[in-house]
Amino acid sequence: FQGQFIDGVATYFFGYVSFFALRQVLSADIAGYIAIAIGVAYFLFSDSLPNGQSIGKKLLKMRVVNGKTGEACSVVQSFLRNITFPLGIFDWVFIFFGSHRRLGDFLASTIVVKI
Repeated sequence: FQGQFIDGVATYFFGYVSFFALRQVLSADIAGYIAIAIGVAYFLFSDSLPNGQSIGKKLLKMRVVNGKTGEACSVVQSFLRNITFPLGIFDWVFIFFGSHRRLGDFLASTIVVKI
């Protein structure tokens, strides 16, 4: 949860910084759409950054890996594990069962490990 919270803050940060930077050369509407796209892209694909570590996971000394191979999370896996975020608490309920994995981790065949 902590890693996802930090990544949520990072998402907003990237969105706001992008908006204000783009607003200097583009209309507010277009800058807003691009800024939202940048924020969403970070959130969806952040777990595929080097070593399977988003900003939040790097700070918390965790990483997302392929549950079968142990390799760093791929772009597709990052998308699959994070696309379930809108499901909210339903996504997180799965953590309280034996495997301690979110629904997104099951879809992406990933696990979060401490390093």
